Amino acid sequence: MYNPEKFNAVADNFIHIHGALIRDLAGIIDGGEPLFFESFPRFSRILAAHTQLEEELFFPALEERAPGSSASTEAPHREIEEHLAQLVAWAEGIDAPGACTVQERLVRFQRELQGHLVEERRVVMPAMMENFSAEELWALDGRIMEFCSPEFMQEMMPWWFIHMNLGGRVAVAGNLVIGVDPDFVPVLAQWIASGLDPDAWRELVDHVPALGPGSASIEVQVVV
Repeated sequence: MYNPEKFNAVADNFIHIHGALIRDLAGIIDGGEPLFFESFPRFSRILAAHTQLEEELFFPALEERAPGSSASTEAPHREIEEHLAQLVAWAEGIDAPGACTVQERLVRFQRELQGHLVEERRVVMPAMMENFSAEELWALDGRIMEFCSPEFMQEMMPWWFIHMNLGGRVAVAGNLVIGVDPDFVPVLAQWIASGLDPDAWRELVDHVPALGPGSASIEVQVVV
């Protein structure tokens, strides 16, 4: 039976991050060689962090409850990591081939990544909802900050919100403001707003008032 609270607890990590990764990669491919050199390193850092979270937080917890549930992700993760490392090296100017070769490899990588993310949503996401209570899923989600530095979050949050439509932004922001300490919301708002133009930011705050008018203008000296 569909449980909206369980769905919301895992949607950020199995739908909204996945969607942002695919949109960013599509944009890099469309942008050609200049955008590849400019933006692929950031894309790779975020994809690598997402994979780490799955492998060190979500999948081990799932395997304890339902052994074998994440087994189908192991080989694709290794292949994606290998191919990602090659593309990162090229983006950093290490033995980079011609633009046509880079473009062809990016398109193949895009197909590999899309197929893998679809499989995770089809297999792993339902297994998470089947084997954990909503409270347990939210508790796992709340541990993400243990694995991500403030510097990484400051880079990732604007990127994430740039690569979502309004519906995704509202869903993710709503989950985030519930899941963090209220004192941290101004920091969160600052990170999010730094990636959006003023109209998009105001539209988001209209839908998620907890972000608070003017929250993003607060200067934060220390982040946790």
